[in-house]
Amino acid sequence: KERTSGSSLSIVVYERRSTLEQRLEESYPIGVAPRGMRALQTLCPAAAADVLKSGAIVKSWDVYAGSRHVSSIQSGTTLGHTRYSVTNALYRHAQEAGIEVKFGHKLRGLDTTRRELTFESASNKNIVVNCDKSIVIAADGANSATRQLLVTDAAKLPSDIASAFTPTRNTVTPWNLTFRVLVVDAVDTPEGVPLDPSSHSIYNGTYCALTGPPNDRRWIVVPSATKDQDHADWFFLDSEDPSSESMQSLRKFLAEKVPPLADTEKYFSDEEIRAFFGRKCFTGSLVSLAPLHYPHNMLSPDRSEAATDAKSWIVFLGDSAHSVYPATGEGLNSGLDDVLVFTDSVLAPAYSKDLPIDLSAYTAARQADVDALSSLAAEKLATMTGSPEARITNIIVMIVSSIARRLGLIGPSEAELRYGPKTVSKLLPYQEVLRRHRKDTGLIRAVVASVVTALFSLKAM
Repeated sequence: KERTSGSSLSIVVYERRSTLEQRLEESYPIGVAPRGMRALQTLCPAAAADVLKSGAIVKSWDVYAGSRHVSSIQSGTTLGHTRYSVTNALYRHAQEAGIEVKFGHKLRGLDTTRRELTFESASNKNIVVNCDKSIVIAADGANSATRQLLVTDAAKLPSDIASAFTPTRNTVTPWNLTFRVLVVDAVDTPEGVPLDPSSHSIYNGTYCALTGPPNDRRWIVVPSATKDQDHADWFFLDSEDPSSESMQSLRKFLAEKVPPLADTEKYFSDEEIRAFFGRKCFTGSLVSLAPLHYPHNMLSPDRSEAATDAKSWIVFLGDSAHSVYPATGEGLNSGLDDVLVFTDSVLAPAYSKDLPIDLSAYTAARQADVDALSSLAAEKLATMTGSPEARITNIIVMIVSSIARRLGLIGPSEAELRYGPKTVSKLLPYQEVLRRHRKDTGLIRAVVASVVTALFSLKAM
């Protein structure tokens, strides 16, 4: 709610889920990088301390083709976690700060004319919330109901008003890649697993990491699949009682993809293999939204006169505005960074100088940065699920760039610029990371792309 003179900030969170609880078996591993920690330490030092205490340092990300180690991204700055462990820490400290969280509230309606939100409660009752004296922070994920309802409502408005509530860019690109989590459960201790506990390893596209709370660290393995891959028939099976053939197919897949765990009987019980098929799958989309605040063109181009009396009251943060891809390593970190930028650009001026809240200041401060992040994420995704030509181009560029880097011909990789060893003392904006990445790899990409395109053209002939 907007503050009146002398009053304090009032925050109410409406959460679709009935609880934040999430089993480790259905919580994807994440890394809290220096960017995310900077935001936590600035905004909630107590939550930052909890995250620091319960996380495990990730020294590197290591990629394997077969059993061969092909590339490594050094870190030593990032804390391995699960999404639940971080959100739970934030939730506990939000409660202590007096922030109200209403669980079981699904957003069903957005009326920009009345400035109202309609929620469906856990008891199936419609609850209308008037936002005349409030701003709406939409942080409701890649499938943001707020974003979708905004577009739908704008289409009903007169054209001169609709444009103010219509995004100038609203792209949603499905990953077309799905993940499911397995837990190494047939060993007594994590030390019984022949993997490096300080490394998050990617064996032939399968993610392996040690995660969980300090008193219950467990190895998790995350297979993935697209709908057109050979193993899709059993991977997407949703069953509490899978066939022995499906279970054996999963064991065979694990043995082939993760050579250190080839003796699957030693590391995975039958109960764990069976449970895999009944667990939730995890997928998502790249999202790129512009601008980040609505309505967004309430002033004339030269800002000399108001086009309408309305002012911005909706703003998008996190995945609802710029959802990325897991391999980017920036989902949670960029969202936390959003909150820090929002606090500095919008809340601090409003509350320290007693000025009206200006959401356009957030777009001005943040848009270029999240657009750069979206470009980096799109490149990562194309390497996994793009066209054959795009995948081959990106892989060759990555290999050649790695060689050039070892020879000292180009600077650090874009990943190292975001969460490498030097980020402890110096964090670059995403747009600067993208600029350096393109500067270093632009010529390599141009040459490789030309050769790959020529080869594909010859093949087509």
